[in-house]
Amino acid sequence: MTDLHSIDLKNKYVGLRVDLNVPLESGEVLSPDRLSAALPTILYILEHTENLCLISHLGRPKEDDFDPNLSLKPIKEWFEKRLNKKISLENEIKKSEGIKMLENIRFFKGENENSENLGQKLADIFDVYIMDAFATAHRKSASTYGAIIKSKIKSPGLLFSNEVRNLKEILNEPNQLVSIIGGSKVSTKLEVVENLLQKSEKIIVGGGIANTFLKAIGYEIGESIYEENMLKKCLQMVESGKVLLPERVYVASSPSATEVNLVDVEKVPKEMMILDLEFKSEPVSKYFNFIWNGPLGIFEIDLFSNGTKQLIDFLSQPDRKVLAGGGETIFAINKFSEKKNFHYVSTAGGAFLEYLSGKSLPSVEALELE
Repeated sequence: MTDLHSIDLKNKYVGLRVDLNVPLESGEVLSPDRLSAALPTILYILEHTENLCLISHLGRPKEDDFDPNLSLKPIKEWFEKRLNKKISLENEIKKSEGIKMLENIRFFKGENENSENLGQKLADIFDVYIMDAFATAHRKSASTYGAIIKSKIKSPGLLFSNEVRNLKEILNEPNQLVSIIGGSKVSTKLEVVENLLQKSEKIIVGGGIANTFLKAIGYEIGESIYEENMLKKCLQMVESGKVLLPERVYVASSPSATEVNLVDVEKVPKEMMILDLEFKSEPVSKYFNFIWNGPLGIFEIDLFSNGTKQLIDFLSQPDRKVLAGGGETIFAINKFSEKKNFHYVSTAGGAFLEYLSGKSLPSVEALELE
């Protein structure tokens, strides 16, 4: 694997695959976090060459069909303001001087299918191909896999390298690790929990995931959501002795209720739903390394945000090394705290989870980072 700093970029034409998939409304960028995260690599490249082409997807357009609502034009304009440079938006893959942004790569035939033709075309047009879109590292697409494989000179970008390094470090941390996994369904995070069970001293589960675990060991959970087909698997994981379940939970008649009660987990009324849980720090207060993905309750609603707020307060303490990731996790951090209070907050969702599950990510494999 070639490190970005070791590549001679002078006068080279560089292709940079970034993740600029952000929400837009009426042509305005609503959340620029991912755009800001791409800037360090962009600025580093522009220190060495004026010929740069940014490549990204946006949304899920129909292939080979231009959708003006999914054009990268608003994002191009955002970067023009930040860089104070003119950027041309290109509809064709061609070699030209200056700073370019290729139109939504998913408009191009063969991107989603990892077309050999498209991958080869991207590899041929650039002198150097840089992959900095870790959030797409789990997708075997032409721009995130094929072009990397076929490029003579390739490298991870600064963000990509940082993501992989932080994940590797915490998963291989010789000190004891605690994992916190929230969300609605065990089935969507089963492989993550199973892999982290092997690497963690303790695992805290929250949200609908916790409901299924509670049901599995025989607790009354009332009208709470849970997964019947996951009960046996959850019981097996509890028997490992590593899973920490809540002792008290917040119950209400529905997510739209105006009253909530905190009750012992043994005393959940049959007509009620578990919508949040009380986070107790005592069982994990002696640990210093944490992985967090997923809220502990319906934190978007203030009545059911207590567990997630308590968790964030605990993890934000300066003596803890915390790696957090996932869309809802980042949303919760931005709502109740700041990213700077955490050791590292990943920009990725699906790729973050797949890495935690122990799977090989196509882009990581293509860059020979494993």
